[in-house]
Amino acid sequence: MKLLNFCRVTAASMAIAVAGLGAASNAAAETVLRLSHTTAEKMNQGSQAWAVIFKEMVERNSDQQIKVQIQGANAAGSEREQLQKAQTGINQMTINSEILMPSFFKPAQVWGIPYLFNSDAVAWEVLDGEFGDAFNEAWREATGLRILGVFNAGVRSFFNAKRPVHGPSDLKGLKIRTGENQGHIAMVRALGGNPVPIAWSELYTSLQQGVVDGMENPPGLAYAMKLHEHQKYLTLDRHLFSIHVAMINDDVYQSLTPEQQNIVQEAARTATVVARATVLLDERDAIEELREAGIEIYAPTAEEYAEYRDLGRPPVEEMVRKDIGDEWVDKMLAGISTAEAKVGQGQ
Repeated sequence: MKLLNFCRVTAASMAIAVAGLGAASNAAAETVLRLSHTTAEKMNQGSQAWAVIFKEMVERNSDQQIKVQIQGANAAGSEREQLQKAQTGINQMTINSEILMPSFFKPAQVWGIPYLFNSDAVAWEVLDGEFGDAFNEAWREATGLRILGVFNAGVRSFFNAKRPVHGPSDLKGLKIRTGENQGHIAMVRALGGNPVPIAWSELYTSLQQGVVDGMENPPGLAYAMKLHEHQKYLTLDRHLFSIHVAMINDDVYQSLTPEQQNIVQEAARTATVVARATVLLDERDAIEELREAGIEIYAPTAEEYAEYRDLGRPPVEEMVRKDIGDEWVDKMLAGISTAEAKVGQGQ
């Protein structure tokens, strides 16, 4: 790749780091993709696994013409700051959860409707199918960020430091941390808890200081980030299939050659498969680790799960429909029905 013309300052031009600039203007340009994420820089974490596999494949297959710099564990700032940096081209890529996505594209509220998916297989069929394709394109048009892969961070469940929680009535009065997502907030409130929105980067301290009594997070993620250290109870109600989305600034992507775009896409597909498997295995192990660490773990009965679903889902769905209309909610539910028919139902 030749040295780009820097006369026009765009997000794409901000994203291109040129080796030897000023010393050798005719030297080949080296594209640097700074990739940020929020989780621990450990290979048992989906985001780090995705980033490492993506980096290795892109650098190898591009003959080192594309370099990937990983900035994990909130090194690039809060989750919101990371998304904004990817939008502006300060960073070129990011992996973010669904929690903040509605702040940038309101229809993303559909991911905050709880108790949607009967199984991981149904979720992947929806995310990789017609609905996922339509959502990804709408997100790109609205934000300038191209989605390269979607995996999960486990399934969100309730932790707390106060008492065992079996049914929804046990949540009454508990201060539960949520992210900046109105669907998550409405769900906790509908189940009887007191939702307290707190940034991810401030969560550990908030639990440590007792600002909140508990949180709703995937067990694997909670264990990796040591959030369980100030919690005593875990209730596996599995209310939200928490997705993480790997994105690249679309101007940056379009600045790549067709061959380089293919390299990026191939690496992203492989990294997504690896991340999904990593999260499934890690969540299984994390539950055992949490139990050994002294966390009391409870799995709701079928009747209790139905009570959670019947209380927690309708008000959130109603809120989402009121805010964004019926189109995206109906598309999501239609996608789920199609997926369940294809892969089978059951938890």
